[in-house]
Amino acid sequence: MSARTENLVKAFGGLVVAWIIGMAIAEGLAAYGIDHWPLLGSVQAHITADATTYLIWQAVAIYVLVGGTIVYCAIRFRARPGDSGPPAYQRRYFGPFVIFWLVMSIAINLANTIYPGMVGLEQLWGIQMKAKHPLVVDVTAQQWKWTFSYPKQGITDVSKLVVPVGRTIDFVLRTKDVMHDFWVPAWGVKKDVIPNEIRHLYVTPTVLGSTKTNPMIRVQCSLICGNGHPMMRAPVEVLTKAAFKTWVSNNSF
Repeated sequence: MSARTENLVKAFGGLVVAWIIGMAIAEGLAAYGIDHWPLLGSVQAHITADATTYLIWQAVAIYVLVGGTIVYCAIRFRARPGDSGPPAYQRRYFGPFVIFWLVMSIAINLANTIYPGMVGLEQLWGIQMKAKHPLVVDVTAQQWKWTFSYPKQGITDVSKLVVPVGRTIDFVLRTKDVMHDFWVPAWGVKKDVIPNEIRHLYVTPTVLGSTKTNPMIRVQCSLICGNGHPMMRAPVEVLTKAAFKTWVSNNSF
């Protein structure tokens, strides 16, 4: 075995050890974060959380590989005590590694396009297509507040979003001025509200609660829309179907 090949084997072996140690630490931290995931309060939230979890595990492996290589090389090939003068110019080209990394990068991106990309979107669109009698809620955004109307229930311009659990809701989104973004963190999905456009967002809440019991259950604008953007939020309450009917009868005209 030549000296160059021996050095390459040693360097590769050290890199593998560093990658294994880094993966153990990073996966432990990632697992802790996933176990303490914020509230998943809708069918859609579970779909997006699964996609995010998959991408987190993938990112951990890639980050540790790239970051570990940089740290390892910085330590392994650092200047030693007594070294003087400018470092020698070095140029290395290892064809198999370049080809392998290029192929892997293309494969990872193609795989992500299929899952969670196309698969996740198909699941979200499937819920929308299968919703036979969704609850229609008109959502109006403006600087810097939200108002909600229930056209079929005869409720207009209320400042609190009240919805039933277990029923798919068709949020019809409009804005009176600039762009905003309709987002309830617990529901795991959001959509931009664009001037002169009517947009739809379908959500199926699965967890009872309110903004008072969990701040993740709130309407929040997630697109910077002016000076009052941080305060552009509205309370939300997710009720049982019976309690929602009672609320409708008390608030309809």
